[in-house]
Amino acid sequence: MYLNAGDFDQRITVQQPSTSVDVLGQRVETWSDVLTGIAAKWVPKGGREFFAAGSEQSVSEGFFLVRYRTTITARMRVVWRGVKYAIVAEPQDVDGKRETLQIVVAAGIRDGR
Repeated sequence: MYLNAGDFDQRITVQQPSTSVDVLGQRVETWSDVLTGIAAKWVPKGGREFFAAGSEQSVSEGFFLVRYRTTITARMRVVWRGVKYAIVAEPQDVDGKRETLQIVVAAGIRDGR
């Protein structure tokens, strides 16, 4: 799948987690930016609402297409327009040509982890 430069009209940030121990000996997970300003195309898959834990929940799902790179993994998350999206599957090479990478994400239910 070849996309023109104009198709990548959004900017995303990719973050990775790190774990440290606080003064009480508890594990604390923090997120730090590893890739910023990545040109991306957003493709929504839709959203859904459901009841869980006695309240209404919603989740937004879709995927980002970016230029191919090997540095993004499923342990990371994407921040787009201030919303944190969990990467829900290993990013995939769209056509096997190492041109475009598909990052499947979801936001809402896990709050980007």
